Amino acid sequence: MKQFFLNLLSGAFAEAGESKLEEVLQSLHDKHPDQWKAAIHGGRALVNGLKPIVEKSVNKIDDAFLDALSGAIEDSAKSNAGTLN
Repeated sequence: MKQFFLNLLSGAFAEAGESKLEEVLQSLHDKHPDQWKAAIHGGRALVNGLKPIVEKSVNKIDDAFLDALSGAIEDSAKSNAGTLN
């Protein structure tokens, strides 16, 4: 039953986290563009490394959080595409 409620709420938690992470990434971009680039490249590597593990897990919470992390990274990259080389 606990897992059911966690799965039910995971989407809402992930969405809130993704929104906040996008704000943090934008702030990093505006203040320290070189560090932002490193965070985007490193974040993509982290997501790609964790994806096969998360896909095999039985709970869906980690899927939601990894999707949120990936979404925030990709949204930030798209929003600032002109500075990502």
